[in-house]
Amino acid sequence: MRGTMDLTNWEYCSYVSDDCFGFIPLYNNTDSHMQQPDSNFLSESSTTGEYHLYRRGLLCHYRAMELIIGQLLALVTALCWAQNSLIYAHVGAQVSSNTTAHIRIWIALPLMLLVHLVFEGTLFPIGMETNSFVLIGLSGVLGFCIADLFIFSSFVHIGARQTMVIMTTSPLFGALLAWIFTNEVLTPLQITGMVVTLLGVAWVVLADRSSGVAGDRRKILKGIAIALGGSLTQAVAYVLADKGMTENIPAVSANVVRLTFGLGALVVFATARKSFVRDFSRFTGKAGHKALVLILLAAIVGPVLGIILNLQALKMAPVGVVTTLSQLTPVMLLPLEKFVMKRHITLSAVIGTLVAVAGSALLFI
Repeated sequence: MRGTMDLTNWEYCSYVSDDCFGFIPLYNNTDSHMQQPDSNFLSESSTTGEYHLYRRGLLCHYRAMELIIGQLLALVTALCWAQNSLIYAHVGAQVSSNTTAHIRIWIALPLMLLVHLVFEGTLFPIGMETNSFVLIGLSGVLGFCIADLFIFSSFVHIGARQTMVIMTTSPLFGALLAWIFTNEVLTPLQITGMVVTLLGVAWVVLADRSSGVAGDRRKILKGIAIALGGSLTQAVAYVLADKGMTENIPAVSANVVRLTFGLGALVVFATARKSFVRDFSRFTGKAGHKALVLILLAAIVGPVLGIILNLQALKMAPVGVVTTLSQLTPVMLLPLEKFVMKRHITLSAVIGTLVAVAGSALLFI
């Protein structure tokens, strides 16, 4: 491996290999206390002035630690989604799922605007191309309005865990849409992942139905249909966001645009249903204040903290790894429902959940 020296104050060797890349500080021209490069790792060519970097396990230690931290952040992101789903299922059962989906964006958007101000220097994204702005905005309408209305309703009908298991089909729908509309080739491994995901989801649904966990048959079927609608809508939203995103658009900026359009769509929806004022009035009284605090907590942990952690994870670890680990929310919901919510979890439901998540993971390998 070879690296070239940057002849400024700080001199370093940049290196790239199959499994390791980064920057190794060598010495500072202005600091006599800094040691010269270790000859065990570097040697200078007398003719070209280039440095040759020899592969050593120690040199890859920095990159390995970065990968580990990135993977841990992805796991924490999945935990954020798990906490969110439980809160929204609980609050939705108290004040209605539509109200929960509406009010939480009123809380999440101002928080994301502050995050954008900190990271990008402006309160709202500027200079975005019209085509990208429209596509990302439409993604927000589908994702934060239509998909969330489906998902939050499904939380109430069949519970958070069952809904999130069904949501593992979203990457499946996304892959199919990409195959249909952009002619992306589906590999045998991806097709296998689709089949495994569907088997896992069916396993969970049948296991919960046979044990009577999710309630009566009509409620179960309605919840499943609603969750599948949310999964499909979210997949379309991701495809639109992917088409709208260019290299010069920060993910934080895209999320602000999506939230803005999503809130606008929810306001139109609530106004059409004549529930705009009623949605806010539901949070009066002691019980209403408690529900509002829970939504505030979920908004901070989900759309803000969860998004930031996910973005940082993507910078430190491969996209496929981060996406796969972020899909572990249904698995994390198993112990949460068992020990926190005190709900009965069957062995078949556990196995089915693991199968569904494993199938979803195959789509990113």
